[in-house]
Amino acid sequence: MIIGELYHVYNRGVEKRIIFVTRQHYMRFVAAMRFFNTSRQVTLRDFLGSNSAKTTGVQPLQAGRRLVQIGAFILMPNHFHFLLKPLVEGGISLFMQKLGSGYTAFFNLKHSRSGVLFQGRYKVKHIDSDRYARYIQAYIPLNALDRAMPDWRENGIKKINEAKRIASVYPWSSFSSYIGENSFPDILEPTFIHDFFETKKEFENFVFSWSEDDNKYMPGAVAG
Repeated sequence: MIIGELYHVYNRGVEKRIIFVTRQHYMRFVAAMRFFNTSRQVTLRDFLGSNSAKTTGVQPLQAGRRLVQIGAFILMPNHFHFLLKPLVEGGISLFMQKLGSGYTAFFNLKHSRSGVLFQGRYKVKHIDSDRYARYIQAYIPLNALDRAMPDWRENGIKKINEAKRIASVYPWSSFSSYIGENSFPDILEPTFIHDFFETKKEFENFVFSWSEDDNKYMPGAVAG
């Protein structure tokens, strides 16, 4: 993967299992996104902590150079999507390896289980055009509609106001940080959208203009 280029990275639970069971699970994964995004060597013991099965363990940003910039993300019950830009050689691979191992260790400890949590290696797609970059920044937050509007990918968004409400209040997504105050200042790089959209309003309007024809720009991107 090329330093400075954009990549869509996603994965889901093995056998499509739920990987975020409670609010604590989401919070711990967000903490991991911050904790492991560093060139500094960190350990699972550092991340888990002595009371890891009972606490969220939100950790401070680690010292060292960041491995990736996170331009967008969404965490769904059984999968996640990222828009990433590697900042160092092998940055995405190292970040995802640390993140996956750390969260799996937390999940397995909390649920007294062993073995893999994710369905194989994460998937990566190179964002090789401005058009693709614009559509991926719409596609990621729109995953929040999966329960209320499960056909939004194939049939487009018909109830725009309802879709805006759902996406705007979904807490485990970067979308609200783009249209309002940044809720994830230690994690998210909100300047990504300025390369493709002049204003927040233009970005918001583009996201909810998704039609049945737009799904062709996202080949193989469904993770749920």
